[in-house]
Amino acid sequence: MSHCQPAAALSKTPHPRQWRLLDYETKTLKGSMIVAGENTDAPELRLPLGTSGWHRIYVGVYPFSVSHIFQYDREIEDDEFRVELRLSGEKTSTMVTHRGGARGRIDDFFWKAADTGGQDLIIRQFQKQVFPESETSSGRVGSSCWIAYIKLVPVSEAEVRAIEEDRADKRNRRLYAHNDGFDYHYYYRPTGEADIRREIEPYRNSDFSRIYWEAAHGEICNYPTKIGRTHRKEWIQDQYSVGDRLSAESWTILRNKGIDPLKVAIEHAHEVGLEIHASMRTSAFHFDALWDLWSAGGVYDQHPEWRGVGRNGLPTPRLSYAYPEVQRYIVSILEEIAGYPVDGICLLYNRRWPVVEYEPPIVESFQKKYGRDPRQLNVRDPQWLAHRATFLTGFMKSVRQSMNEVSRKQGRAKPLKVSAVVATSEQENMFYAMDVHTWAREGLVDTLIPEGLKNRESGALNPRDVSFFVNSTGGSSCEVAWNMMPRQMTPEEYRSHAHQLYEMGVGRLFFWDTNQRTYRYPQWTDIRRLGHREELVAWARAGAPKIFQPGKALVKLGDWVVGYADAG
Repeated sequence: MSHCQPAAALSKTPHPRQWRLLDYETKTLKGSMIVAGENTDAPELRLPLGTSGWHRIYVGVYPFSVSHIFQYDREIEDDEFRVELRLSGEKTSTMVTHRGGARGRIDDFFWKAADTGGQDLIIRQFQKQVFPESETSSGRVGSSCWIAYIKLVPVSEAEVRAIEEDRADKRNRRLYAHNDGFDYHYYYRPTGEADIRREIEPYRNSDFSRIYWEAAHGEICNYPTKIGRTHRKEWIQDQYSVGDRLSAESWTILRNKGIDPLKVAIEHAHEVGLEIHASMRTSAFHFDALWDLWSAGGVYDQHPEWRGVGRNGLPTPRLSYAYPEVQRYIVSILEEIAGYPVDGICLLYNRRWPVVEYEPPIVESFQKKYGRDPRQLNVRDPQWLAHRATFLTGFMKSVRQSMNEVSRKQGRAKPLKVSAVVATSEQENMFYAMDVHTWAREGLVDTLIPEGLKNRESGALNPRDVSFFVNSTGGSSCEVAWNMMPRQMTPEEYRSHAHQLYEMGVGRLFFWDTNQRTYRYPQWTDIRRLGHREELVAWARAGAPKIFQPGKALVKLGDWVVGYADAG
């Protein structure tokens, strides 16, 4: 790594705005790794590769991180490794993140295969502006970065043909991604188009064919809206968290530059080869403290008559889809979103359900039809649940009709697709008024996405739940894309989970918060190929062997012989 340029950006001793060169040794290798810490504010580096033709590119990462001095039980270390990488012929970087691993070894991460001829590798320490720059501080905090080597493995002509044929084969592109459109503002403070494109770039040449990009959290929109409000949240004078402040700053900067994040995301998704479906959280109109200011003065406050009603007759902290006015308001936002060149829209019911409860229109119509008071019945009375579900089915019909009409006016060859993220089991869906079987059979949705959680437990698959969705959609135009949860699994768990779902008849896999997975190597290396069913079948037939992380044990780091107890 001592060949990185400019040479003036490298130093054998730690200095601000310079990468430190730190000598290391393994049993088979010795060299100098580059190191940057949280306060280094390291400059961009260029590593000449000096190659021609295709190579597989590996990054040797030393997973160093500083644990909290007070030894709190933390899932993530204080200074998580992050680095942005791109070839000099590319416009957009990808971020590589390491959550920490075994000390005393270098982990060998496969980044990608590419034609490296005549190209350099561009390396950037990830940094975010936390406070304004001053005479004594840059105001930026950097992520720790320890890179020992870049390994290039030549790819033969036959292998290149196989790679290109594999990338062109659409049959393996069975995976659907999700990005909430907010986290990257909260954590990373994007200020330009390249920062937005970075969220989508990892899907290039992967098994992902679609991304669900959140365009609206209720009325708070991730684009310059004329109906709702944006995450700039200018009505909040005191942002409680640093992330909320960074998000508001990001939105202000992007707005002042004339950058529309949704427009940039759509353009780059299509360039990468993804469908992009704009999504909306259906219940995000009122929040609890300390985030209650997010919705202050919004539609929830403006229309108390639109609020939900509980079994006890008291108002509940949500808008109810039992009211036609609420349905029309939601559809108006969806129509505004559909004005962008998206490939579909998606309703995210899986956050703070239900959206209908015991509102007068539902209760009174039930009493008129059945002569019974639903508030006196068991909360899971099947007749009551079926009746209540007709109101949300009616809303889904309105959404379908609206999207068909928008598509017709836009001259689209095919109508905009409609998706919905719903509960995991038949019983849970009906309890929350989601008659997903009817939605599928009547063509109201094109994709049903079961949340994949049960009683807030992640991961375990109930074949009965899977069969319900497979049977409900069988013979219809609707498909099932099962959500892969929990977010963080071992490579073996990911493979086993995916293989089981495919064997049970699920055709697509969905990944909630995929942006929390794309950065994480080596996990992402495995996830991005989970559409290759034949590879999963072969792995399962071989006895599901453990997948070992390649790497090299350190013998020496600096002047320290690895294995001695450290000074802590």
